[in-house]
Amino acid sequence: MLKRYSILAFLVIAVEIMLIFLFRTPLKDSGRVPQTFEEFIFRSKTLTASLMLDLFVSEKTVKEISKKVSRKPYSLLDQKLINYGLVNIQDIDSSIFVNLKYATSDNFLKKNLYGDLKNCYLQKDMAQKLANANALLKKRYPFYSIIIFDGVRPLSIQQTMWDELQVPEASKDKYVSNPEVGSLHNYGCAVDVSIVNEDGWEMDMGTPYDFFGELGHPIAEHRMIAEGKLSWRQYENRKLLREVMYQSGFTGITTEWWHFNGISLKTASEKYKIVE
Repeated sequence: MLKRYSILAFLVIAVEIMLIFLFRTPLKDSGRVPQTFEEFIFRSKTLTASLMLDLFVSEKTVKEISKKVSRKPYSLLDQKLINYGLVNIQDIDSSIFVNLKYATSDNFLKKNLYGDLKNCYLQKDMAQKLANANALLKKRYPFYSIIIFDGVRPLSIQQTMWDELQVPEASKDKYVSNPEVGSLHNYGCAVDVSIVNEDGWEMDMGTPYDFFGELGHPIAEHRMIAEGKLSWRQYENRKLLREVMYQSGFTGITTEWWHFNGISLKTASEKYKIVE
């Protein structure tokens, strides 16, 4: 008799768990099985294990474990940047997305310039400004986050960009600062950013990152709208990005909607060492 009731109780619990699961998980996802520990623990676009997570792990614990496990591995360049006193932006705000374009071939040179570097580094006060911008963005639209494409950039890589940029010599400094002068990127005081939604999809800014042409120039936006090359929605997306960045102490430039400076080049050179 006891054995029969034990089996019945087990079946009832199993049915309850199945019903909760079916109501919590979209049918299109119900067949997915977590492929990694990260997927199981952090629901990385997989809801299959979400019930077990809620039953046995608190939300605070999930966030703490997520921050530790999701940290990207350190490379030799990571250590070099840390030695310069720079900070990993995700140590300041882990909700900021990071996609270092120059650590991939998805850039204007079509090659990886950063090797194994996956983390983005900035001066600590610049990182805090970016975290503030992200907080302002989330206050207005909780489902949006800032994504950073580039932060500190060693001067040696700046030189490579300058040498290999295929545009007329007279217009090179519109897109890459002359390494003889230096760039705020070389001090960890400039950022290239955009906005993504909670699934990591980028907002439509009218052009991709690293677009060479007037369509990417903030100074030409109203003319581009009048000519039908830039939509009002794309303009409003850029405007939103500028608003949260400006309110946090950054300034923009006339030729790149994605680029923002945290301080002046003169102040940076007086306050910090250039990253070689």
